[in-house]
Amino acid sequence: MKKIALISFLLCLIPKTNAQNIYDDALTAASYAYSHSKKAHGANNVFHTQEYADKAVEAFLKVEELADQCNCTQANETAYQARVDMESSLEQDTYERSRFFAKRAKELGSKLLEELTFCQANADSYSEAEEASIEQENELAEATLEVTNKQKELEEKRRQLEIEQQKLEQQIAEQSRKKAEFEAKRAAELKEQSLIKSKAEQALQKLENALQELSVVLNDESKFESQADYVRSENELKNESLDDTKTFYVNRAKELTQTAMLQFASFNMVEN
Repeated sequence: MKKIALISFLLCLIPKTNAQNIYDDALTAASYAYSHSKKAHGANNVFHTQEYADKAVEAFLKVEELADQCNCTQANETAYQARVDMESSLEQDTYERSRFFAKRAKELGSKLLEELTFCQANADSYSEAEEASIEQENELAEATLEVTNKQKELEEKRRQLEIEQQKLEQQIAEQSRKKAEFEAKRAAELKEQSLIKSKAEQALQKLENALQELSVVLNDESKFESQADYVRSENELKNESLDDTKTFYVNRAKELTQTAMLQFASFNMVEN
């Protein structure tokens, strides 16, 4: 009789154990769905939003099925609505719209956890009121603790994501600042290069004209010819620094004077 009673007791526990497993699986799936929903809502671009939204759709679908098995109608309807919102998030082509539906699904995900916890706590009913009350309180406490721990874990992950996002935003801002400083500095330098180009080419032209005139004065049969090409376009300045521009015109001035020195030296040789 004892063996029969034990077997009967164990057989009675089997449906309860199976139901408990279904609730545990439903809560686990709901936690994953809520986690993916928060990540989708917290993502900083449409690709990451929809990457997590796709995972959330799968988790919400699983919760729908498990909630139906548990006869937890409200949780089933909430999971369905959250899944529809996440599917809408996947269909959007902009970050703002996709994130909007992800936010709605995230809010439903939090509600879903509460509904499943409530269903689980009130699912079993025993003939002895005291035993049922104690067991329900234990189940509710365990479920609440599990949900609380998972929520803490999810909250910690959310904080980490926020910290990483802030760091990324700071890096982007710093890069933008440096780029703006560089562009402003380069624009000022290019303006100075353009001014040097204009003045240097005018001065070199005057120098070449003066050398040509001096050549004729010293030897009317001779004509000063320079090979120095010092006239350039503005675009050529973009590919060099301010020092490079100065060096270019210094070298052209040297070429002019060296050419003049060689020619004037030949004048002395003729006179001698």
